[in-house]
Formats: sequence, structure tokens, C-alpha cells
Amino acid sequence: MIITAEIKESLEREFNICSTTINFYKRQIKILEEKYKMTTASFLAKFEKGALGDGKDFFDWYAFHKLLSNWMHTKKALQPLIK
Repeated sequence: MIITAEIKESLEREFNICSTTINFYKRQIKILEEKYKMTTASFLAKFEKGALGDGKDFFDWYAFHKLLSNWMHTKKALQPLIK
């Protein structure tokens, strides 16, 4: 696969967007972990069992975790293309 300078620049821009977005979600998750004094792993186990209720923070936390995972997957896929 031939990657032109223009394509590489575009991929690098996307990689930087991924990095910025990942950092955002990590910060949001850390805030919620501190607020509720539990790890995300512990939260997910309780949330998926329905043991935490329907609070907005819990749905946000769940979404942040899923979105973080998706963005990390995208970043991992881009990484070898920009080296």
C-alpha cells in the first residue's frame, strides 16, 4: 500500500483527533470514578446487573467507557499507518 504525503497528513490528523478524544473520555471517567468512589470495572459489573439505578451519570459513564474503547480501537488501527 502506497501512502502519499497527503494521505499520511490526513491519517496523522485523525490520529491526533483520536488522542484528544481519548484523553477527554479518560478525564470524564476519572471524574466519575472519584465521585462514586469505584473503578470503571466495578461500576460496569454493578450497572450491567441493574444494581445502580437509572441516574444520568451512570448512563454517561457507560457511554464514555464504550466510546473510549471504540476510539482506542481506531487509534490502534491508525498507528501503524502513520509510522
